[in-house]
Amino acid sequence: MTIFWSSSNGIDLQEFRPGIRSTADLGDQLVMACMEIDPEKEDTGHQHPFEQCGVVVEGKIEMFIGDVRRILEAMDTYFIPAGVLHGWKTFDVPARILDVSAK
Repeated sequence: MTIFWSSSNGIDLQEFRPGIRSTADLGDQLVMACMEIDPEKEDTGHQHPFEQCGVVVEGKIEMFIGDVRRILEAMDTYFIPAGVLHGWKTFDVPARILDVSAK
């Protein structure tokens, strides 16, 4: 097992998809990803067989989980059960999130 400490002052985000930059740290069973999503981007929905949770660090993002839709801002959290359709969209400012999921 790798043990590490990280500082948000020096996070090196890499292009993950167009408009999304991220970096991820992998544990034995978890993935922790720091992401920055450009303004006016959208994921219309996807699902996967593992749970996912996170916190909005900065900015604003609208998320839907199943039939529930919420606008989240800094320090708001979310929990996505396994197998549930979910997605998001950003507004006129970037959103930075810290996301954790099973590997």
